[in-house]
Amino acid sequence: MSIAASQIDDLVLWTQEQLIKRGAFVDLTTDLSDYVAVREMWGSHKKQFKGGLDWRFDALMDHNHSARAVALYETDGSGINDAGVSGKVGPRFINANYTYDVLEPELQSDEITVVNYVKSKYTQMMVSFYEYLEEVCWGKPADSSDLKTPFGVAYWVVKNATEGFNGGNPAGFTDGRAGISTTTYPRWANWTGTYGAVSKEDLIRKMRRSVRKTKFISPLTKNEPTLGAERNGIYTTDNVIGLIEEALEAQNMSLGSDIASQDGRALFKGTPVTYAPYLDADSTDPVYMLNWKWLAIGVLEGWNENLSKPQVVAGKHTVRRVDLDASLNMVCTNLRKQAVFYKV
Repeated sequence: MSIAASQIDDLVLWTQEQLIKRGAFVDLTTDLSDYVAVREMWGSHKKQFKGGLDWRFDALMDHNHSARAVALYETDGSGINDAGVSGKVGPRFINANYTYDVLEPELQSDEITVVNYVKSKYTQMMVSFYEYLEEVCWGKPADSSDLKTPFGVAYWVVKNATEGFNGGNPAGFTDGRAGISTTTYPRWANWTGTYGAVSKEDLIRKMRRSVRKTKFISPLTKNEPTLGAERNGIYTTDNVIGLIEEALEAQNMSLGSDIASQDGRALFKGTPVTYAPYLDADSTDPVYMLNWKWLAIGVLEGWNENLSKPQVVAGKHTVRRVDLDASLNMVCTNLRKQAVFYKV
């Protein structure tokens, strides 16, 4: 017996609701073995913003240099130095979707067949969304003319061969990140460096130095535009994490019979060193050291993963479309807390 179109649409809605309730499709099976950005950034480091206007934050790039030794009856000096700037990041939009025709044979079968068919369609859409989100979170728009692609880690945490706070404007963004140019404000920069070997004398030593240098503490107690709790993350490629685990084994005097005893146990100052498969495509083997207190994915309230009801496609009265929409963008309010190294 055939199923009416309205019943099919109801089954689609019911199936989607059940899949969402059960947290389906977290363990995705595509070419990437792990969706680290989706799990850690999208899953754990989001900041909800209200309203559709640009998200703004203020930064003070210098003090007024007014402090000095003075003599009795000396004429007052002046300390005028307007170094306050505002950064702004606007929400950007991601859409994924699937369609079905109520006349398809699978949708004119029994209810179990319909549910399984909807599952396959829904799965394809969610995998597409998460795979694109992984790409977006690690990457950056091509240049400032791209007003659609959200900002990612490569936009905010820029590589530079010189060790120090030298992560300047991303390529293609002469106006800088969030509208603040590092050329104008050199302190608006992340820590950078290169390494030749994954060893204590090279990469590890430089990572230690970066932690000391990026732990800037203001002498004043004040409210700051933080985006989450204090938590760090270190992300790198298969090549790097493999060598780190071998170094751990070399310093461990009781390996026992397990020849891979340190796999998955790499820590740096208590922070797990996480393998991010997407970064394997970067031939420079980057090591990103991120502070999530100051870096997050901003999400517009109500537009986290907004799933629509089935809608009739214009001009195709038997075809339905389901849309998944998200309004988001990555935001960083303190670049001096972030670091990146790459291999030369």
